[in-house]
Amino acid sequence: MAMFTQAGVTGSDDWWILRLATKLGRGFPRLRLLQSYRDNTCMIPAAASVATSIAFQTFIRQSRLNMAELISSARTNRMKPLAFKTAAPGDDNGDALAMTTWKRSSMKVGIRDVFSDMVDFGEAFTTTTGPQSPSSDAQPTILPSNGWTTAASPLAAQPWLSEAAITVGYDPINRADLMTLFRPGYMRQAFRAAAVSSIPSDGTTWTPGDGWTWVSDPIPLGYTQDVPVVSYRTRNGVGVYENHLDSLDRVNHTILQRSEIIAMQAFRQLAIQGDLPERYPAGHPRAGELINYDEVYKAGPGALWMLPTEAKIWESAVTDITPISGALKDDVKNLAAVTSTPIYILSPDAANGSAEGASLARESLIFAVEDLVDRADAGLAQAHSLAFQALGDAQRAQVGDISTMWAPIDRSSITERAAASAQAKTGGLSQKMIDEKIFQLTPDEMAQEEQNLQDQAFLSPAPAA
Repeated sequence: MAMFTQAGVTGSDDWWILRLATKLGRGFPRLRLLQSYRDNTCMIPAAASVATSIAFQTFIRQSRLNMAELISSARTNRMKPLAFKTAAPGDDNGDALAMTTWKRSSMKVGIRDVFSDMVDFGEAFTTTTGPQSPSSDAQPTILPSNGWTTAASPLAAQPWLSEAAITVGYDPINRADLMTLFRPGYMRQAFRAAAVSSIPSDGTTWTPGDGWTWVSDPIPLGYTQDVPVVSYRTRNGVGVYENHLDSLDRVNHTILQRSEIIAMQAFRQLAIQGDLPERYPAGHPRAGELINYDEVYKAGPGALWMLPTEAKIWESAVTDITPISGALKDDVKNLAAVTSTPIYILSPDAANGSAEGASLARESLIFAVEDLVDRADAGLAQAHSLAFQALGDAQRAQVGDISTMWAPIDRSSITERAAASAQAKTGGLSQKMIDEKIFQLTPDEMAQEEQNLQDQAFLSPAPAA
């Protein structure tokens, strides 16, 4: 197969694959930076010498507080798809065929990775696979990925759709780097022989370079005329804490400074005040030599010091770290405010505040999660539309008729639900709506409850005539 001979032709496959591969490689340093906050390695100095790095890095690790993970999980924990509705009749509790694909793809877990990458990196992806020809016996699969392996060029009007996309990887059997290009209705793969993968995972900028060869001519996808790679983006493609890295650094730096002060105070400075001789006196075995007072007055639990008459011991004063602790709390409060995260999530001692204050703090988080849910909803609809196209089900594949049934963003206790249920019943709300909206039952649980009610009615004795 030919090399990338048409790289200079705008819109060609060669042009697209090199353009997207370059975009992918340029994003690695940013992803590594954000990942360092996710996995809490952000404070470790990369250029420290071996002599200082071991002890100093151990000390730094003890001074880190992973606020980024709390900010992220506060959102992703509230993003839970329960089921999917389509244009198919009789799917009030969710389309069973959609859930079959969802479960086959293990997306109950996979979607958590997608949302986590979306929140942390600002963008995540899914790729929906399918057969060469649509078939009701097909087994389409939804595969999650992120910016380490996937890059896409979004459509301006519909950013969850892609004009073109690539995925990269390494084939250890054939010992080759791989790049797969997806265009509307077809795919194409290129390879380059490599003893080990040339695609870095340490955040180093990467460019595709030369030596790539197309495996084959374009291969029709068969099951769709769309690009099967779907994007899930935050607003402007920015991670939720990406604009607040300085605030995260300030919190960790303050903790580090406090730890250093506490450690130094374990070895408080001591001094002996008095007229001490500089040299050993006559008659001493070391007469005339300079006296090393570090040897004479060694510190230790069992040390015994002999002091000259009228000599006094001076000890440095204790540094009050209360102002530092107060400044740290203020920094955490400010971080909570700018990231729309309730302060009780970042600072447990704030959980004792008023109920009204907690409600107001939770409100900003709910709005933030609603924004993420609304943006993810279009991507999930497109991913399922691709799966239904693979199954040859044109009715269900209508993306405009696919909607996600989400678990409530604002979770409540069973006591609160029971009280609200009684009030809703009095107000005339149907039991089905109460089960869905107030008791927050999943579609499967609602179907089971309907069966339970039918069984109960069947087993109940008939009323007396």
